[in-house]
Amino acid sequence: MLDTTLHSVAPWEIPWPWRLRSRKLPRVKRWRSLVDRRVALGLQILAVLGLWLAIGAYQTRRHVGGGQAPDFALTDLAGSRIALHDFRHQKVVLHFFATWCGVCKAELPSIRRVQANLDEDEVLLAVAADSDDPERLRRFAAEHDLNYPILLGTREVLSAYAVDRFPTNYYVNGDGSVSSSTVGLSTLVGMELRLLRTHRE
Repeated sequence: MLDTTLHSVAPWEIPWPWRLRSRKLPRVKRWRSLVDRRVALGLQILAVLGLWLAIGAYQTRRHVGGGQAPDFALTDLAGSRIALHDFRHQKVVLHFFATWCGVCKAELPSIRRVQANLDEDEVLLAVAADSDDPERLRRFAAEHDLNYPILLGTREVLSAYAVDRFPTNYYVNGDGSVSSSTVGLSTLVGMELRLLRTHRE
């Protein structure tokens, strides 16, 4: 009677169909395991991205979106009046912040980099919520090496832009319409991408 057991047979003596299967199965399992891990990672990334988008949409649900950005004229730390309509046909980043806001301080390196990378037809305007003490704002600007215009915000302007949390950033097109807005810590990459999506006209 033919003995079909293989436990005592050397690998090179195994008939070729069985030997082929014994070599390929581990590779198939490893490949399937790798695919499963990548699919799981992709689903996790999509879930995090979806959550991030949902949170952003919820935080900015009351913001001025798509319409005209409310015009204003505010005083800067040098005593000059600066109006939003002075920057028509330019991309404008409106950065609403407060000196007591820890997240605002964490965002400052990205804000400084954005300011340094601006083109001639792009401008960054910071609007301080705690504008009751200009001297404190001057010390804050000097301490953090801020060389962009810092405007003394008013309740009317903050209300017009529905700013109730800091930092809040608006990206305004050259025609005065709102391109997008964010609440909370923004990365340099995120700010550059939003500025790139903003139009000059």
